[in-house]
Amino acid sequence: MAKLIGPLFSTEARGRVGGLVYNTWRGHATCKVKKAPAQPRTARQLVIRAFCTTIARRWAIITQPQRDGWTAYATAHPDSDWTGTPIRITGLNWFIRLSVRLLDLAKAVVDSAPITVAPANVLALVATGGSGQISCAFTAVAGTDTSIDLWAHGPRSVGISSTLIRAKHRIYGPAETTPLVIPSLPAGLYTVYARNISELTGLASGWVTATATVT
Repeated sequence: MAKLIGPLFSTEARGRVGGLVYNTWRGHATCKVKKAPAQPRTARQLVIRAFCTTIARRWAIITQPQRDGWTAYATAHPDSDWTGTPIRITGLNWFIRLSVRLLDLAKAVVDSAPITVAPANVLALVATGGSGQISCAFTAVAGTDTSIDLWAHGPRSVGISSTLIRAKHRIYGPAETTPLVIPSLPAGLYTVYARNISELTGLASGWVTATATVT
């Protein structure tokens, strides 16, 4: 970022001209090169984006009563953002959210809104670090229609607080099988986030956490 005197033959300039952005910062005229917004394209991000496109198109071909059912579900089930602040999302948002989870689990999409509640939280989560991996033990869920979704944030320093927004999805596993192992991790401190997901509806429980150190 360059400091300028008399930018564009004036006392002050703001805005973009070509590939340059003019502004005023702390009383100084500045100029910097405009950068294109970052578009991360990891393999997983591309998969999830493709799922979202598929489900958004599916919304157009389900029946109107089904769409009305999702709208009613959204009205009755307000969500919250990562800070816990209540927010309201649309029926289409709910349809995409649950359907993408089902596709990500390689399960069949359900066109009608859920009539059941979300799974209970993961119980008694314990994360044990090892050489390049974390073993996640928990109370197994009876039956075969629930998956556990495991995310992890790390490696991180002890002084850095962990939040879900910093974590990355690691593995899915059958919730009736414990423990499950998150492999291929660099050494360091990790926070593990876990939730149960219904393989029938895509509804998810709340998150629970545990910490572990990978060697």
